[in-house]
Amino acid sequence: MKANILRAALLAAFSSLALAGCHRESGEASVGQKVDTAIDRTQEKLSAAGAATSQAVSDAGEKTSQKLAEMGDKTQAAVSNAADKVAEKTGQAVNAVQEASSSPAVADAAITASIKTDLLKDPDLSVFKIDVDTKDGVVTLNGLAGTDAARARAEKMASAVKGVKEVRNFLVLKRA
Repeated sequence: MKANILRAALLAAFSSLALAGCHRESGEASVGQKVDTAIDRTQEKLSAAGAATSQAVSDAGEKTSQKLAEMGDKTQAAVSNAADKVAEKTGQAVNAVQEASSSPAVADAAITASIKTDLLKDPDLSVFKIDVDTKDGVVTLNGLAGTDAARARAEKMASAVKGVKEVRNFLVLKRA
C-alpha cells in the first residue's frame, strides 16, 4: 500500500514539473511555485495515507489480540477437560489393577513365583525338579529332594511366603 502511495506521489511531482516546464503565461505560477505546490499536496496525501495505514494496523492488532485471548480461553478449557478425563481414566485403571491384584488367581500366581524364586536360590534344592502349585493359598510341592533336611527346608521356605495358608509337601527323597 505504501508503494502505491509513493508511486502516486512521485507521479504527481513529475507531472507538476512537466506542466511547469510548458509555456508560461502572465499570471501563472512559476515553475518553482508549482513544484512547491505539488510537494505540499504530495506531503498531505502521504500524511493522510500514513494515518489511514496506522489506524488499519492498530485495528488489526486489536482484533488479533482479541482472537488470541479467545483462543487462549478455549485452549485452557480444552486442556482442563482433557486433564479431568485423564484423571478419571487413571482412577478407573487404578481400581481395575487393585481388583485384579486382589483376585485369587493373581495372588496364587504371585505366591508360586515367589516360592520358585526362593527354591532357585537354594543350591541344594535348585538342582532338583520341584513343581510348585498354588490354589486359594494352598501350596502343593511335588518332585524330588536330596535329603530329609532339604525336603523340610523346601516346606519351610514355601510356608514363609506371604499369603500361603497351608503347604502340602509331596516331595520324595531321591534314591541313590
